[in-house]
Amino acid sequence: MGCPVVRDSTIRSHQETVDRVITAMRSQIDQPLCLESMARIGFASRFHFHRTFRQITGIPPRQFLYALRLDAARRLLMHSRQKVIDICYGVGYNSVGTFTRRFTNVLGVSPTAFREITQSQQLAAAKESTHPVASRRRRRTGYTVQGQIEVPDDFHGVILIGLFATAIPQAKPLACTIVSEAGSYQIKDAPEGESYLFALGLEDPIHAPVCFRYESALRGGGNPIRISCHEVHGQADLRLRPPSSFDPPILMALTLLIDQFFGDGDSGKRGGAAPLPRVSAQKVKDAYPMPVA
Repeated sequence: MGCPVVRDSTIRSHQETVDRVITAMRSQIDQPLCLESMARIGFASRFHFHRTFRQITGIPPRQFLYALRLDAARRLLMHSRQKVIDICYGVGYNSVGTFTRRFTNVLGVSPTAFREITQSQQLAAAKESTHPVASRRRRRTGYTVQGQIEVPDDFHGVILIGLFATAIPQAKPLACTIVSEAGSYQIKDAPEGESYLFALGLEDPIHAPVCFRYESALRGGGNPIRISCHEVHGQADLRLRPPSSFDPPILMALTLLIDQFFGDGDSGKRGGAAPLPRVSAQKVKDAYPMPVA
């Protein structure tokens, strides 16, 4: 009879530890927080803290910190006039080259191009570039991941459902689809191997700059999906929920992904990547109007 109470108490204690460290990460984003420092903030041993953090968030603490830094940079590029070099140092990087390379690898465009896209609402520069992760994309195999997605009764918008290479929803999804309501979904051309299933819900009508603001977007998933021997293993049913402080940041340029995956299908302008199947393509375009360059 007493076990559930102890278990709940332990879970709460672990959550408090992780929340304390994530708060410190956010407030000290420019500081070099090593694992030992994080463990001290969480009042735990290094081994226990690392295991607890991964259990609560799904990813190791250092990866979470790196994601927070890029997310902080993303928001500063959107909402401030700080120079890229100042943002680089302000979020904890010591090298502008390293910062630019990592930002570009994850977001698909350089920090300067990202600022131009979000502040001037012009997509022309991004359309001319090939997403750097496209060349590393796993070969399409024709597999289909399908499941059900639940949404809150008061949600009215579009939902991006994608398979990602990491436990952080970042960069370009390996495969994705967009739906506009609860019910069944299908992700076609899913790659063989292990990936992570995420869902992101955004209210509409919505304009292009808002597609880069995910702080209040509904979330779902984060669980691994493994495709092997013509079978799909893992939980494919999803439920949208409000974001949690334990969620890793979403590091995507969604307007660019929508244009690449659900645009005019001209693969020659997208580094040879074939477009994914269109799901309510007109609804997507209506909900996410693309500025004319």
